[in-house]
Amino acid sequence: MRKIRTLVAVAAATVALATALPAAAHEPWDDGSIPPPPPASAADGYSRDMHLLSTAAHTGGVNSDLAFKGTLAFAGHYGGFRVIDLAEPGAPVELADVHCNGPQGDVTVHGDLLFLSVDTPQSTVGCEGSTNVTAKTPGAFEGIRVFDISDPAAPRFIKGVRTDCGSHTNTLVPGEGDKAYVYVASYPLSASNIGPDCQPPFEHISVIEVDGDDAAAGAGARVVSEPTIKGVDLFGAAQGVTPFFACHDITVLAPKKLAAAACLSQGQLWDISDPLHPVVTANIDTPDVDIWHSAAFTPDGRYVTFGDEYFGPAKEPFGALWTYSVADPSKALSHLRIPRAEPNTYHNFNYVPLADRYVLVSSAYGSGTSVVDLTNPAKPQEIGYYDMRSNQWSTYWYNGLIVANDISRGVDTLRFSNKAVAGAKQLPWLNPQTQDYLLD
Repeated sequence: MRKIRTLVAVAAATVALATALPAAAHEPWDDGSIPPPPPASAADGYSRDMHLLSTAAHTGGVNSDLAFKGTLAFAGHYGGFRVIDLAEPGAPVELADVHCNGPQGDVTVHGDLLFLSVDTPQSTVGCEGSTNVTAKTPGAFEGIRVFDISDPAAPRFIKGVRTDCGSHTNTLVPGEGDKAYVYVASYPLSASNIGPDCQPPFEHISVIEVDGDDAAAGAGARVVSEPTIKGVDLFGAAQGVTPFFACHDITVLAPKKLAAAACLSQGQLWDISDPLHPVVTANIDTPDVDIWHSAAFTPDGRYVTFGDEYFGPAKEPFGALWTYSVADPSKALSHLRIPRAEPNTYHNFNYVPLADRYVLVSSAYGSGTSVVDLTNPAKPQEIGYYDMRSNQWSTYWYNGLIVANDISRGVDTLRFSNKAVAGAKQLPWLNPQTQDYLLD
């Protein structure tokens, strides 16, 4: 066990600013939303109420998604995942760095189990000696790797579950008791992924069933359903490949048995009353969108926000957050781009668990971390940011902290000292794509 070097130079500068300036305390507008804070100087690159507490460095590879349990953060990367104890946010402790090659490292936790997405064909099912191959290689593996994390300092590989086209992302769907399902999203985009079970038009997801949350249950994890999901393909045609339909990420609102699917060509809402056979209830089309990337429900489940991933130069309206009413998603209530000029796009995000307002925390390629007030869904406002030329894959709110996995730097832990987030609910765990509560 080793303590990670923290409070890098930029963190020290941030903390110095925090002590020199009072925390922002902005009065709400009449509609309940919070106006943007006065920015620090352009050279500072952060709002005055955003403070970097620490950086748990991890360089030399691609860092990806995050999940949380207790004080632990599970940080995926293209070579496996890390376990980081955030009990002291200014001095995080890395308990383990599990080496298990297989991009892209999306992570989900369920009790003593961790599910790791593998979306590049591998030479072996397990971790030992695993290298990138093509889908046509005999015995090549793609899908979900299951780990026992009962000892977070020594996670143990249990088994691999093959899924068609591998697993770009995975989402936990709570079942009865300790039972759970894992929705696996993937697609036949890369030539290296095209194989016998990965062919256009694809049009389905894989559902893995897990009958408990311990190692024995993990050993029995298996694919039990491959439901068909149809939609309109625009992305494949635009890329000059055979048209297909598939989803990038799926977010579930368990109390209402709903899911929001960010599919490549459109957003969708699903009825997941029968988790093995989701039913599409709404198709959400916006011609301007490049790729529907992520989604999140508001804490009360009344609204859903989608993010689109855009790779071009800064241009309205690309790379935006799009918010819809769940009851009537026929038209976007608003869209918001990051109000800074450098190329950027919202990436992975979640809502702060608040009962009286909507505050969303998001990562952004090229623009670090952004905090957005959507209390009035038709009038979104960025109310905080940390933009030290960061390139963050995932940023989430978790128990009073903002935790970000920067693609090249590692895990940043930040504090947002703004009353807009006062009273946020504490959570025992967090898979950001699984909302298991409702706050009215």
